[in-house]
Amino acid sequence: MLTTGSRPTLKAFDSSLALKILLLLAGFACFAVRLDCSYVRAASPFQVDYEEGNILNAASRISHGLTPYPAVGSFPYTVNCYGPIGYLVSAAGIKIFGLSFFGPRLLVLFAGIGIVFMIAGLTKALGADPGSRWLAALSFLCAPLVYFWFPVLRVDFWAIFLSLLGLYVAVRLPRAWALTALIFAVALLTKHTAIAAPAAVFIEYLMQRKLRRGVAFAGITAAVVLLCLVLLGRDFVFALLGTHPDPYSFRFALQAYAMAMYGCILPLSVILYALVTGFRWTTTSRLVWFYVGLCTLTSLSAGKLGSNTNHFLEWTTAVCILCGLALAHLFRTQALLARPFAVGLCCLAIIFTLTSQWNWRNMAADQADCPRAYDLLRTSKTDRILSENIGALVLSGKSVLVSNPFVVTQLGNSVGWQAGSMEQLTQDQFFDLVLLGGELNDFRPESGTWSRDFIRVLADKYSAVERFQCPYARVAYIPRTGSSNAGHD
Repeated sequence: MLTTGSRPTLKAFDSSLALKILLLLAGFACFAVRLDCSYVRAASPFQVDYEEGNILNAASRISHGLTPYPAVGSFPYTVNCYGPIGYLVSAAGIKIFGLSFFGPRLLVLFAGIGIVFMIAGLTKALGADPGSRWLAALSFLCAPLVYFWFPVLRVDFWAIFLSLLGLYVAVRLPRAWALTALIFAVALLTKHTAIAAPAAVFIEYLMQRKLRRGVAFAGITAAVVLLCLVLLGRDFVFALLGTHPDPYSFRFALQAYAMAMYGCILPLSVILYALVTGFRWTTTSRLVWFYVGLCTLTSLSAGKLGSNTNHFLEWTTAVCILCGLALAHLFRTQALLARPFAVGLCCLAIIFTLTSQWNWRNMAADQADCPRAYDLLRTSKTDRILSENIGALVLSGKSVLVSNPFVVTQLGNSVGWQAGSMEQLTQDQFFDLVLLGGELNDFRPESGTWSRDFIRVLADKYSAVERFQCPYARVAYIPRTGSSNAGHD
């Protein structure tokens, strides 16, 4: 009886072990492929996102001893809308690897890898089994939204890594609350919308009836941020808080939410099923619930004109963490769909990984003419260039006369521009070369990229001379003959 009864148990054990090994191998393969694809993407010498050029320009300024926050309205027009940490990290990447996108992007890649391990570490600290926590981390890495932005030169991944690091210290080292506050302050000085994690920890302190600790924690975080504001001065304050006059669309925010939820459909399904089977917040897991709820609110910032789905990267991270805890609950309670969900998460990661490979080939094809576009700037004999592709200017060794033209357009006449507004400069044909991301007829005023008057003046005073298949550098314009720009010589 003992031998007979032990055989099914042994078979079940072998089956479970085989499944775990298979999932582990598949997960490792996805991890390797995603990192390889991301590394290749980081090595691309061309700008792939609008904000990349602005960050590279700020980092270049720092490497030359200049501030990323010059006087408001001073010429050249330089506007950088984030805190100094991301720009300093990018400058370090340039110092180590030279002036290119590769160094700063590689540091973004390291931050993304760090996020994967922080998800696994945080869910482990909250009681998740190894399989659940690594599946949650893999679900984050292979999510379509993460693929789209990884490792694009933006501050998001650095801010998210610091936020998770703060959460991890808060959970693992509860007495080191001052260190937690400092980490969160650095995260806020990387991206000022990274408020969800420190707010979640503050609420958790209140729930634990540790009012003094909560107040001291919030005080240290706020003091560090305020000290930075004072040290960097009013120009930094304006760059951080005064450069977002663009309108808000709740409809656009909901559309972005729909896209983000589509990419997290299976992790969300795991959470919902776990709730049906008795998964609830506890004194251990409620910090994550607070984090998810607050990320849901902060992601509404995606509704501002010019914002994009990168505003949902932290929300995706929080959902994956909660998914790891939910899946651990399903395995712990031996729920019916625990294994199918685990297999489904792994299979979906494989599908998303293969899809990302296909999409990467399409994105690489969109850069076919970038060498010609960049060479046009590099070989140009003038420094009076207006480019929507700021990275091309920086890498070509040209002066950046207008960085972040979207923000300059949004600010309009609210700032006293030293050399004149964009429309005035274009009317006077100050720029000897203008490189835009599309045809003039394709620009819509509601996009906010360029003003209606700017497009009208450019069409009147400039002629298209060359076209490229290259992001943010598709059409080159030069002044029409017979017009004078002698007043600016």
